[in-house]
Amino acid sequence: MWLRLPLRSLVRNRRRTGLSLGIIALGTALSFVVSGFFGSSSEVIKETTVAEYGNLQIATQALWDGESGAATLIPEERATRLRALLAREPEVASSSAQLSFSGLAVVGRTSRVVKGTALVPGNATLDYNDLVVEGRGLLPTDRGHALVGRTLADELSLKVGNAVTLTATTLDGAYNVSPVEVVGIYRFTSSEFELRQVFVPLEFGQALLDTQGVDKLVVRLSDIEATDGVAASLRRALQKEGLALVPRTWDDLAGFYRQLKGLFDLLATFITLVVGVLVFVIILQVLTMSFLERTREVGTIRALGTRRSEVFRFFLVEGALLGLLGGGAGLILGGLLGLGFNALGVAWQPPGAVADVTLTVALTLRQAGSSFLAAILATVLSALYPALRTSRIRVVEALRVS
Repeated sequence: MWLRLPLRSLVRNRRRTGLSLGIIALGTALSFVVSGFFGSSSEVIKETTVAEYGNLQIATQALWDGESGAATLIPEERATRLRALLAREPEVASSSAQLSFSGLAVVGRTSRVVKGTALVPGNATLDYNDLVVEGRGLLPTDRGHALVGRTLADELSLKVGNAVTLTATTLDGAYNVSPVEVVGIYRFTSSEFELRQVFVPLEFGQALLDTQGVDKLVVRLSDIEATDGVAASLRRALQKEGLALVPRTWDDLAGFYRQLKGLFDLLATFITLVVGVLVFVIILQVLTMSFLERTREVGTIRALGTRRSEVFRFFLVEGALLGLLGGGAGLILGGLLGLGFNALGVAWQPPGAVADVTLTVALTLRQAGSSFLAAILATVLSALYPALRTSRIRVVEALRVS
């Protein structure tokens, strides 16, 4: 009986029920689609961030503190021991060394301050060759070659095949100069990055700085979600082996990602809250009118011996049924809208991405569950006051209502 009467009331008042279900379904669909878009966008930004930094970077604490010089370098013997530790981690797919330096890029009488990254060309971890839009990427056989950004190429009037002179200070404080050939021009989302960052082979960078060391090892994992676990395991292993090295995750290195993800989460929560409040207010008005119109019916069943708590439960169950049915319809509608967006293939460039990606809406159980629960919660809360008010009307007063 506790379910039959609420269902009968919903079926009897079809117009009002249809209006309520439409409002709930629309609110649920909007919440589902918006949260799915933000969730999908966060995943895209996460993947592009990992593509830029790798899953992990391991270096000395001096390097992370912003120091420079020999104290920041990892000697070859220590790098070999570190690679042995990485080989024990099943989630580690690959690793590669890098060496950073600062100097000048000079063409004729024009020069620009640049930051160089010396890396192993063609490595499977992080080689930046996928950023190249003109020319080619660095090859394992390259030595005196470089990749430069579009902005720097424009500033120095560089083309593929041109020569540029790189200058840097060695670890001993000597001034070193060497020409390189531009074999590729890359594109990045930041013009400042394109202006300052130059990529060269690791052997060339070590010769320019007169060292055999590297300043970090970049690690690629088979699963992004395993990053924190592998980082914790490596910290314990490094401490046990007596290696004074510190791993940093991509999340630690990319502060902008945490800020952007926090913004996305806040926006998704805010929109869901706004939709929930709108659904609550509208359904509150509809249910209040609906329950008050049945005041005489309430008086009749109360006169037959129905308790106030049972009347309250009837109305509350009716509101919950509206939430269940409207929320379910909203998930179907939101799923269709999401599939429609995904089929359109709309392109956009999220922060941190180099190229346009297809706009997608993530239709996951997590997104669906949060939207569905929000719909039920908003509807049940909106039913509380009118249900309580109607159930507490005295029998005599309820029967007097015409």
